[in-house]
Amino acid sequence: MATKGNPVPFLDQFDVVLLDMNGTFMFDHDRLGPEEDFYHTYRTVGGRRLERRTVTSIMRSTCDALLVAYDDPAHFDNFPTLREAFPKHGAPEEEVEVLEQVFAVHELGKSPPVHVRFLHGLAKTHQLGVVSNICAPPSACEIRLREVGLDRVFTHTILSSQARSIKPSPAIFRRALAAFDAGARVLFVGDSLERDIRPASGLGLRTAWIAPPGRQTREADVVIASLLELATVAT
Repeated sequence: MATKGNPVPFLDQFDVVLLDMNGTFMFDHDRLGPEEDFYHTYRTVGGRRLERRTVTSIMRSTCDALLVAYDDPAHFDNFPTLREAFPKHGAPEEEVEVLEQVFAVHELGKSPPVHVRFLHGLAKTHQLGVVSNICAPPSACEIRLREVGLDRVFTHTILSSQARSIKPSPAIFRRALAAFDAGARVLFVGDSLERDIRPASGLGLRTAWIAPPGRQTREADVVIASLLELATVAT
């Protein structure tokens, strides 16, 4: 019981913590710019048929097109998959799978050990879930979570590449909420006001915003500089 002078830890108010992924507990992500050597990655993951110029052209034009769709509200509930997008930009059908692997290598981040330890500790007291905009196939995300030691931490992982909705569409949040008990007290944690905090708040969820240095907002219940700070926030 909380008493005067003994504030309640913020996390104690919740049963479920839903988290964005890239920028929240994974970093060095979305390395998809023109400076990237996609051909080197293509060769690393086993690609052999396509030349450097072809791989570079396919990857750059596909990334550009997906970025346009990502910012278009008309695509928030009709976002193209990589399997649909690559052939439209010159990829032979037999090369789509390996190009998906190339994209995944550049899109997915890595988790620092301190974040991995934090999430393992949090999983002992809360149910954890992921709600993330990821173009890479779900299997690639599963592999990356296993590589960083987080494959057994999350009760449910909800990715935009599993369906056609991307945040800020309420649909992807509702998919996540449906996976947990209807009466669960849910906190959403993310690094984007537009894609994470506003839509989660619009569905009645409490929120924690991982903000750039010096930024504040009243749109989130708490503003933190890092996921790790959740352990020290009190009410």
